[in-house]
Amino acid sequence: MVELTLIRHGQADSAGDNYDQLTPTGHEQARRVGEWLAADGYRFDRLFHGGLNRQRQTLEAICAELAKSGAVMPAMEIHSSYAEFDLKVWGIIAAKMRHGHPEFAELFKQWNHARQMDAANKGDIFKQLTGHILKAWVAAGENFNEAESFPAFQKRVLAALEIHSDYIAPKNDDLEAAREFHSCKFLAVTSGGPISLLVGQVLGLDLARTLGLMRRIANTSIHHLIYEKGDWQVAGFNIVPHLSLSERTLV
Repeated sequence: MVELTLIRHGQADSAGDNYDQLTPTGHEQARRVGEWLAADGYRFDRLFHGGLNRQRQTLEAICAELAKSGAVMPAMEIHSSYAEFDLKVWGIIAAKMRHGHPEFAELFKQWNHARQMDAANKGDIFKQLTGHILKAWVAAGENFNEAESFPAFQKRVLAALEIHSDYIAPKNDDLEAAREFHSCKFLAVTSGGPISLLVGQVLGLDLARTLGLMRRIANTSIHHLIYEKGDWQVAGFNIVPHLSLSERTLV
């Protein structure tokens, strides 16, 4: 059996000049999820992130808390399946939609104002903008060639299910080693896009419902996928026991 735990990164700096870094809130969320995992006795055989700074920072904080509990920490590995879609996609499509799409143009203006004022609704506006951008990106299909297309992103992310399900135990007659393989535990710190695609694929959701999951995935939320007897199953989605309702963020 393979247990794949997915954790979304902590809150990133959507109001700043560099989204790919955690805010102070994001750092604390990452520490808290690590503290909760340690207290609950979690141990992992392999650790992954998608190569983005906000993912690495989150995983480092988790590892620091697990290490305090005496856990032996394997080396962190970068796996492209867990990288979010490139922010170039966001910028390219936003630049196009600001002209000829009045609703989007007005939202974009509101977002810029909210960022400058550090308004409480800046995250909500950002998610609305991202929804419009995702819709346009998906509709473009393979014809979008200025950056990674949505079909390419989808293929890259879903490869994680094949890679982890094809994980082969080393040939060994030792029964204890065999038992350890059959309960391999992997942790991947990733982002909302990959989590929604992986969970949607396992649940058999259509694309619209799959992408709809993204709007509800909280920062540092925990998601459990299990591979057993040739089948992937969802064992947990959007779990945030380490944060109170007021401490949970979506952006």
